[in-house]
Amino acid sequence: MNYLNQTILEGNWQQLTNSLNSMNNMEFRRTESYIRATILPTLPNDTFWDALFHLIEYRHQAFLSGICAIEHLVSDDSLDFSCTGARELAQLLHDKHPEAVNKVINIALPLLKTEEQVDALLNTFAPNDENARIAALLKVESPLTYYKLFTTLCHMPEGKQLALRCTQFIMKHGNDMAFNMAAIMKAYFGLEELHARFSLHIEPYELSQLDSGSDAFYHLLTGRRPKL
Repeated sequence: MNYLNQTILEGNWQQLTNSLNSMNNMEFRRTESYIRATILPTLPNDTFWDALFHLIEYRHQAFLSGICAIEHLVSDDSLDFSCTGARELAQLLHDKHPEAVNKVINIALPLLKTEEQVDALLNTFAPNDENARIAALLKVESPLTYYKLFTTLCHMPEGKQLALRCTQFIMKHGNDMAFNMAAIMKAYFGLEELHARFSLHIEPYELSQLDSGSDAFYHLLTGRRPKL
């Protein structure tokens, strides 16, 4: 199937479509798996997004999970959601397959490593939709997503009410990080409705440090004291 790799590298999308159209069901399933597992994880950023756009445009049910291949772009710090292909893919999904937008976000989000990557993903696929961002962030339990959830709620007028619901959901995880997150949320947003005892006690001066960046947040989330 080397010809498929060359076709994609050359951006010959009509030839790719013709090749896929010529296949029977068994050949297509084998090719679909090969593209997702072997070709997409080797492509540079712009080519990757162009290819994923055309593949999903061709048959979104088959190639939507190809978003998993961003993992290699994350690893070498070359992931860029601002390119034309990524923006066209987001527009395609919003216009023709809106139910698939959240699937892309949910697949991609756990693979990201930096605040900038998370912001870029959400700004591309969920622009101006804070509720979609919150729902996506709640599905991934990590220091990074907890911090992005915290900062998102801080900038919303109804942040306290949403913070209460989000915190109640987070506490269901029942682990130390979840309860430390709940303690942070209770202290910062004044969630007196939360009738729970937390091992993490947050001092007033530490609350002001939460507005200065992620370092203090990560320290508290892991049960350490922020550095002065």
